[in-house]
Amino acid sequence: MEQTDSTPMEGMEIEAQSPDLLKRLQSWCEDLQRRLPGLVEVGLLRLDGESAGLITAVPETMPMERIGYREAVARMRAANVAVLVPLDRPEDGIAEAIVMPVKGPGLDTPVVLLVGVSEMPASRLQLLMAQLETSLGWVMHHLTLDTLAQTKREMATYDQAFLLCAEMLDTETPLEARQTMASLCAKDLGCDRVVLVRQGVLGLKIEVISGESRFDRKSRINDLTRQAAHEAQLRRAPVRWNHGDQDKTAIIGRLAKMHGDAVAMAVPLTNSKGEIDEVVVLHWASADKVPDLTAWSVLWTLSRPILEQKDLAARGSFARNYHSVRLWLKRLFGPQAFKFKLIVSLTLITFFAIVFVEIDNTLRADVVIDDPDLRVMSAPMDGFIEGVFVIPGDVVVIGQPLLQLEDDEIKLRIAEFDAQIARHTARAAVARANRDRAEAVVADAERAEVEARLSLAQRELDQTLIVARTAGLVLEGDLRQRLGARVTFGEELLRIAPRQGIELQLSVRNRDGDLLVEDLIGQVRLDAAPEEVLTVGVTRIKPGAETIDGELRFVAFGELQSVSSNTENGMQGTARLSLGKAPIYEVWLTPIAETVYMFFWRWVP
Repeated sequence: MEQTDSTPMEGMEIEAQSPDLLKRLQSWCEDLQRRLPGLVEVGLLRLDGESAGLITAVPETMPMERIGYREAVARMRAANVAVLVPLDRPEDGIAEAIVMPVKGPGLDTPVVLLVGVSEMPASRLQLLMAQLETSLGWVMHHLTLDTLAQTKREMATYDQAFLLCAEMLDTETPLEARQTMASLCAKDLGCDRVVLVRQGVLGLKIEVISGESRFDRKSRINDLTRQAAHEAQLRRAPVRWNHGDQDKTAIIGRLAKMHGDAVAMAVPLTNSKGEIDEVVVLHWASADKVPDLTAWSVLWTLSRPILEQKDLAARGSFARNYHSVRLWLKRLFGPQAFKFKLIVSLTLITFFAIVFVEIDNTLRADVVIDDPDLRVMSAPMDGFIEGVFVIPGDVVVIGQPLLQLEDDEIKLRIAEFDAQIARHTARAAVARANRDRAEAVVADAERAEVEARLSLAQRELDQTLIVARTAGLVLEGDLRQRLGARVTFGEELLRIAPRQGIELQLSVRNRDGDLLVEDLIGQVRLDAAPEEVLTVGVTRIKPGAETIDGELRFVAFGELQSVSSNTENGMQGTARLSLGKAPIYEVWLTPIAETVYMFFWRWVP
């Protein structure tokens, strides 16, 4: 069996909690060895984790490092039952080792019986083990009684600690509570001096001292007391010094030597948040007066929250507010409270962004395309449609042919007029040759009349070919099914929307009327094509407001600077007119605040 598996350790002893119990166990081992022949060595061990400690043994020089003993304890620990292990070779008259667990309620740590027996028959060995199991009842009984007595002592200590806390709660002021704690600690723990050190604004300071203290070199003692309290505060654990410790540089040791103490101890007091603001320094002139301080841990746990509540109740309004601010600042700049820091950081970033970051400020306006430059192509004369060159959706340029009317009749008239002009010209020439001036004048007049009719006919001939007088998009006028049909003078044939200079009607809310001025530039998105961004500039403002869809709105007119091929008259959309840069609060929060203010202002008497 390896050293780590072995339970006994050389030179290690665990004393019983009661000296009387230790004597009784020693006497029981001696009596057991005397009454049972064959028992060479008898020992009681207390198991604690992977190690074991000797409680008592007969003889006192019982070698616990014996290999057989180690192996027997290891097997018993694994099986948790009594085991019998023969030794490889007899040692000191011992041939076999027996290990039996002492099982019973209330035992903090398991106890085992280890015996070494001489060589004997198997039947006798079985009888010996039965007698040992019967005898272990006495050990279990007394160990249980000792545990019960120890528990009662701890309960009495707990009761005394709770009574001390109750006395602290009955006090009226924080200073009285601290003085009560120091005085009662000195009385109940048998201390010669109890000092309560508290964390102040400028560092640790001595708050109260129990009873009377020595006044010689008091300043030096107080300095060492504060230093010892600071050490316990940094370690976050009690610091203790006993007379005879080798550490001569320990602050608590120097304090104890200067004060003439045998034992000194500094105990930090932790509040509900895990902070250490106060430390209790205890002094004992004699080591015999030092009680079991483990049972007094309830006092160190409860005293600081009690004192904290006393401090909070005694504070005035200003002090409470100062404490709250200090607490929040400590959480904000301390190493913990990550969520709180994250929330505060995001809040500050949001605040500074709202106040100092500037964004585009725009004025929202409803848009309707209402272009007065829409071109309507009508029939210039009566006639019949001979040819159609465009259909709705085609883009045309100035001078592009759109429609052809029949011109045969007009061409016949022009030919007839040409013949008449030639006849009248010849007639005038004959009259001049015959020196008939009157006939020549009449012929010239008739020729001039026919030339005028000819000019009119040629003009009508030119009008039979209808061409575009503006560049744009053909909106209406699909005349392909009307080929050969008759049209009358002034009849509407086509509609063309120009591709530049389209005018929009923009309307804003009544509350934004003062922001609508000329020369504003913005962007437009039409409902029919929201993905396409157009640019608009305000050209003129309509004086006064008008009612649109039951709402009073101010109207302006603007011109599209970039035109989409899908733009048609009557389309609606939304415009955002740029008002420059402004802080976020002015763009988003001010309109909300104004709306809320106006809503409640209506109900103000």
